Amino acid sequence: MKSNKLLRRGPALALVVAGMFGASILLGVETEPTGAIEHFTATAVNVTGAPDPLKIDLLRWSNDSERQQLVSLLSEKGEKAFATELAKGPTLGYIWTSESAGYSVRYAHRASMPDGTDRVVVAADKPLGSWNPQIWKSAGSTKGNDYEFTVIELRLNRRGIGQGKSSLFAKITADTAAKTVALENFAGAPLVLKDVKWERSPNNS
Repeated sequence: MKSNKLLRRGPALALVVAGMFGASILLGVETEPTGAIEHFTATAVNVTGAPDPLKIDLLRWSNDSERQQLVSLLSEKGEKAFATELAKGPTLGYIWTSESAGYSVRYAHRASMPDGTDRVVVAADKPLGSWNPQIWKSAGSTKGNDYEFTVIELRLNRRGIGQGKSSLFAKITADTAAKTVALENFAGAPLVLKDVKWERSPNNS
């Protein structure tokens, strides 16, 4: 008798699980991906919720065409056109915080600097803190920007260790010389990420 009841419950349970999975997709909840090629970890500072952990998993970097399109739009038509196009872009990876869902990375670029350090820029189509408005806001006297997206720029030494800053405090710009989206006056912007570590893929070691 019990086995018959379990058999009858099986299809119903499957429907419930499928419904929950479908609902998570409709709500835009991201689950952690497999197969990421690059991993970055860091700790937030100077924002509400700090020391909030942050992780970036990249599936791939932006190709030349994707990068040039966004850089040109930002340079020629401004931030609103950039934001609109960014939201249409492919998912290149995810940014994870302590929030319940991740953020899709729509732009990712890495360049080696003349001094041997690395500059990594990633952009998501939503501001961090979208899932939890109590965190990822300015924790000091500096007023935060109200961009509808997030740009994070990391500077890392030869060992893959460094710091990061974001569009929460810094204005975004098109660095046409380097052909990348970037943060204006990186050196003068408040720190947002400390203890940044890059787990390099074999191709970048």
